[in-house]
Amino acid sequence: METLAAQPLVSIKRALHIFFSHESSVLDAEDPAQFRAQILRHDDDGGDLPELTIDNVLVGVSKASYVYQLAVIITVWHGTGTNPLLQSSETTDAALTIEGVTPEFSSRSRVLALSIDFIRTFVAAVTNSEDEEDVRAATASLVDQLGGARGILTLLGFQQTVGSRNLAPLTLRQCLDAFGQRHTPTEPLTVGARAFSKHCARSASGWWEEMKGNDAAKNARAERKVRELLTAATWKNVHSLPHAHATLETRNALGYGARWDAETGAFRGFLEPPMVNGHEIKWRH
Repeated sequence: METLAAQPLVSIKRALHIFFSHESSVLDAEDPAQFRAQILRHDDDGGDLPELTIDNVLVGVSKASYVYQLAVIITVWHGTGTNPLLQSSETTDAALTIEGVTPEFSSRSRVLALSIDFIRTFVAAVTNSEDEEDVRAATASLVDQLGGARGILTLLGFQQTVGSRNLAPLTLRQCLDAFGQRHTPTEPLTVGARAFSKHCARSASGWWEEMKGNDAAKNARAERKVRELLTAATWKNVHSLPHAHATLETRNALGYGARWDAETGAFRGFLEPPMVNGHEIKWRH
């Protein structure tokens, strides 16, 4: 990927920070304060961030803040003249057929319909102005054209389905922290490792591999697998499941995945690839 032009990227990121820091932004989100906080959240994992590309945003859950991911997306859109959702469409458009999940395309269609001229006007406005109110107004206009909070999620690579929720997703660090919580205070096995051990025993595919060793080895093995899933996620969605909280669900190109409670942040378990008539044959994740 070409090196990002520094000046537009810096100006765009600043504009997004100004916008999401204002209490009047993304009022169409289910919980505007939560949405703003998650988009702006910066988890200090130590070390420098690797160069962020479009694929790192649209595929996988990046360690970069969501506001920075958005800035990269808009910068590339401005620089190439092509909507980034089209650049990675071969990977992210191969949507899995998931029983009980009905795709919707209204948000994607709206984002794709936004002209490059509008993006250029936005970038010019936020690059040439030092006035925060002018910058916020220009950014608010862009977000409105994208379709508000839902458009932001779409631009970040999240699927829209009938059950999708207008809630900001968990960050990579939040996902890993929830996964790494101890199952009980008195044992070293993590919540994630316990779920992984049970899932390996039930799955006949062999994809998960065997779970061997002491608790420390099991914890490390489970964390490697969940990191692999999060890095390679081609299907990401914040949606509702029947009789449950909103869920952050990620799946790789083969359909294997994992879920977190998007409201409490708790890890919910691993997922097998979607199975035709899975509920009828009593398959349970």
